Amino acid sequence: MTSTETLTLDVITERAEREQIIAPNFKQVKLTKKFLLPKVKELETDMLRLRAEFDQSTNRMATKGSKTYPEGFCQEITIGVMAILQRELPSASTPGLMALRDFVANGGLAKRIWGNLRNQYFQNAFQFGSLYVDVSNDTVVITKPKVEILPVSKARMFPISDFDGYADIAEKYWKGQVFPNRVLPDLAVMFPMFLITTTGKVELHSNYQTILYRNLQFDFALAERFLFKSKRREDCLPESYLTKLVDRFGALENPVDDVTLRQHFEAARQSQLRFDATRCQAMLDRVIALQNN
Repeated sequence: MTSTETLTLDVITERAEREQIIAPNFKQVKLTKKFLLPKVKELETDMLRLRAEFDQSTNRMATKGSKTYPEGFCQEITIGVMAILQRELPSASTPGLMALRDFVANGGLAKRIWGNLRNQYFQNAFQFGSLYVDVSNDTVVITKPKVEILPVSKARMFPISDFDGYADIAEKYWKGQVFPNRVLPDLAVMFPMFLITTTGKVELHSNYQTILYRNLQFDFALAERFLFKSKRREDCLPESYLTKLVDRFGALENPVDDVTLRQHFEAARQSQLRFDATRCQAMLDRVIALQNN
């Protein structure tokens, strides 16, 4: 979001839905069967070609924490391949992309999706009608094929709709540990959890993808549920990390109690924080500053 943009439920919903996987209806199943399934091998070949083109254009020595490309780079790869695909599709000349072009021209759904893959990973991929198309399939286990195409019904990719699910996958995927945020309570309505990474970094979550907008859409109910009802609700940050937050970012030395924390949620709702782009951006900026230190 930007400081000049006015947030509305329509904007929030559009952003949340943009990356959500959609259950294919009869029309999408029919279009997939007509245009894509007869050319699914050719489509895979073209997706591999686009992925190779992106690989050649990017820094393959890039790292994320202790991971080296492509491990952990599913978002960058998927967005990069999408840009190449959008450029090539209008003048497609290969069988796979020609089939995809005809599919889209006849009302087929083609979009980027993000979510919980097999209760193990955060993953970016594409949905083409009733097909799940992953062009970054090697970003967790680098020996896997770079591209995977499956029926959506067999891909086992699910929307991330609450912070408990987000926290479970965060701990598995990033090998870190999640704690509730009760020491920076003014940020807790949007960022209800800390993640301690394997390198010892403390991050506030979540400014990741759709869960942030879902929380705004539901007027902070998702963050509230996590902080008051989660299995992690009574966990406390280890002393060394808390001391760092107190010294550098003005965190409280002791977690706030339930009454005080509920007051922050009440104030956010009464002031209509979810519609105030300037205030939301200021909160995001504080979180970014914390995570850059």
